[in-house]
Amino acid sequence: MAINALQSKDMYDYFDMIRDFEVKKRKFEFDSMTDITFRIPVILKEILEEQCHQSLSDRLASMKYGEKIFNRGRDKFGIDSSIMQNWFTEPVSETVNHISSVFKEERMTDVNLIVLVGGFAESPYVQQRIKEELPLKQILIPGEAGLAVLKGAVMFGHKPDIISSRVMDFTYGIRIREQYDENRHPAERKVYLEGKWKVENSFKIFVRCNEDVPVDSKVTHLTIPTCEHGSINIYRTKDRYPAFTTDPGCERLGLIEIERDKDIPLKEQKTKTTFMFGDTELHILCENVMTGKVETLTLDLSE
Repeated sequence: MAINALQSKDMYDYFDMIRDFEVKKRKFEFDSMTDITFRIPVILKEILEEQCHQSLSDRLASMKYGEKIFNRGRDKFGIDSSIMQNWFTEPVSETVNHISSVFKEERMTDVNLIVLVGGFAESPYVQQRIKEELPLKQILIPGEAGLAVLKGAVMFGHKPDIISSRVMDFTYGIRIREQYDENRHPAERKVYLEGKWKVENSFKIFVRCNEDVPVDSKVTHLTIPTCEHGSINIYRTKDRYPAFTTDPGCERLGLIEIERDKDIPLKEQKTKTTFMFGDTELHILCENVMTGKVETLTLDLSE
């Protein structure tokens, strides 16, 4: 593509064009009827003509919105304001829908203030759309909203304890085998093992999605192993109340291998699994309580 070729040949002109687009995007008004003019590098026109064997004017005219795009001199072209509005429609609608879904959560009932940050928040068009879609909420746009995320990252880098808690994006837990309970488990899930009715692939929850977790908090559960060379399988899901690790949406993140002592009965070698939350990473420790052996696993919560 011509843009990729420009990026390879002339990075300065490429970034200059992107910056110009960002500025125009952020200044675009909600009810603007004025055409928007963009500057394009001359070298991009040359690349386009070489690759497509068409002039920029002819290329623009052949596009879907050709009638609304205008060539303005040697290094500029203009577009109708309706095109810019179309560019905003889908991402802004998705943003509004997401915000609306968040406010439907029980813990958000008393929240009436929305703080818009990031480069997108500086756009008058975005601000107006959100105000219209969420008229009962107060909208606050801080100065230099585009730098707010960057400043927050720098502050966190210098002082990690500035974050007191985190809201979990997923429900985290492990896969276990447990006793069959006719009040909780479907009959088709039960299997006869070791002289008892059991249920496999149960989701043992350590923390739920949307739960507010303080920094450095720990959650520990004990499990009884069923084989000498067992493993602890780590799962996550968006569901707040998963029953089984085989439910739709459940994702296995990894596993921790646990060795057992052959000279000690399995029932006495309980496994203590600890999830440590609050950091940008999830730290998991599995300890054989009888032998004291510990295995660890670290997962990136941002992925």
